Amino acid sequence: MSGQKMSARMWLMLFAIGTAELAGAFETGMIYTALAVFLKEFGDPIGVGWLLTGYLLVGGATVAICSRLGDIYGRRRVVLIMLAICAIGSLVSAFATSLTWVIVGRCLQGMAAPILPLCYGLAREHMPPARVPLAIGVIGGTAAAGVGAGILLGGVIVDNFSWHALFYWSTAIVIVGWLVVFTILPPSQRQPSTKPLDVVGALLFAPAVAALLFAVSKGAAWGWFDARTLGLAFGALAVLSYWVYYELQQEEPMIDVRLLANRQILLANICMGLAAFGAMQAQVISLLLQQPTWTLVGLGASATLAGALKVPGNIAGSLSSPVSGWVASKYGGRMAMMVGALICAVGWTALTFDHSQLWIVAATVLITGSGIVFLFAAIPNVIVEVCPKERTSEATGLSVVVRTTFHAAGGQILAVVMASSTITDPARGKGVFPTEQAYTTVFVVIALCCWLCVLIAYMLPHRARAPLVLQSASNP
Repeated sequence: MSGQKMSARMWLMLFAIGTAELAGAFETGMIYTALAVFLKEFGDPIGVGWLLTGYLLVGGATVAICSRLGDIYGRRRVVLIMLAICAIGSLVSAFATSLTWVIVGRCLQGMAAPILPLCYGLAREHMPPARVPLAIGVIGGTAAAGVGAGILLGGVIVDNFSWHALFYWSTAIVIVGWLVVFTILPPSQRQPSTKPLDVVGALLFAPAVAALLFAVSKGAAWGWFDARTLGLAFGALAVLSYWVYYELQQEEPMIDVRLLANRQILLANICMGLAAFGAMQAQVISLLLQQPTWTLVGLGASATLAGALKVPGNIAGSLSSPVSGWVASKYGGRMAMMVGALICAVGWTALTFDHSQLWIVAATVLITGSGIVFLFAAIPNVIVEVCPKERTSEATGLSVVVRTTFHAAGGQILAVVMASSTITDPARGKGVFPTEQAYTTVFVVIALCCWLCVLIAYMLPHRARAPLVLQSASNP
């Protein structure tokens, strides 16, 4: 692709790449609004929770490895395999007669997680270098739209049909994505290698990440100092430490941890972790909106209104992501990252000072919704600017692991903060709700994370625009 203009063929390929990510993102969002239906159907809160936990663990454990396999054996091929597994998982859940098999299907659907970094790699593979940042922005916007569509349509489907229909729809969407990719995208070139595949590196990494995520997700329920939590967490960290040592000894490791020696890639991943820990915790706002007014902090909104208020933020996010890509192509990923982090910081800081009016919260939902997607579109562009082309999906996939881990940790830790100061009224029911102090503390923590993201973005090396270099990522 020597030219710098987007031909009609390139736009068609970008459409195919976006369709693949749309199908994968739909799998992520569709289950949230259906959880109450599954709880009513099966009456097992712990089992229903595994519809999310199983998906999270499989996705977190496989995203970096499958992304690297795409870099080696062809990203189109691996995307098709991931979509096929997702379709099988959706069918397993659709035909399930017990919660156990619904969970098994959801675990298979967790293989949608590697599709996003694989799509970033496909964009770099097929787009002109100067257009790659914009393409990554479009893909990020498509991901946000897919999650939003999954949440919205998931609710509509389970309200009007059986919960089985939810998985029939997801199967159909994934099959359409598979056919579009298979028909439009040309086969990816395999990466020539004389070295054997680093199977040991993969076998060490996947279970260690899964164990760490599981420990984090169960920390609040088990207790952070419970033997199970500590045993899983320290065991996982021990295996990950040995994995790092082992990978550093390999000429062609499964996941090249030397990438993090590049200052730009390291700072981008730190920013990803902080953003996932803080700005991504939008469930705090949903709780504030629906909390009863008698608590003197809640706004008493219905679940329908709370969900409706998220729609403008989802739309704004989908639109802001291509803008982030344009900013990255024009001024470099550093500028795009600073803008996204600043938008998030302004929105969450505003909430720390005033969250007493519905219109104020609605406005900040719009601001933070657009800001976080803007930021998450900028971070892969920052990484792609300096990582070797043949490791694009691997490098961006590793950032997805960081995002997943810190998002889970942030949700659990902020839940503990929320529970540190509560209010209840036996005359009004058994509900226990966070106080004004708890909400303000959480908003301060999230805002602080956002301002740290601004600082980290400022610390990135100055680049006029995305150079898309091919040299070793160990060079600063």
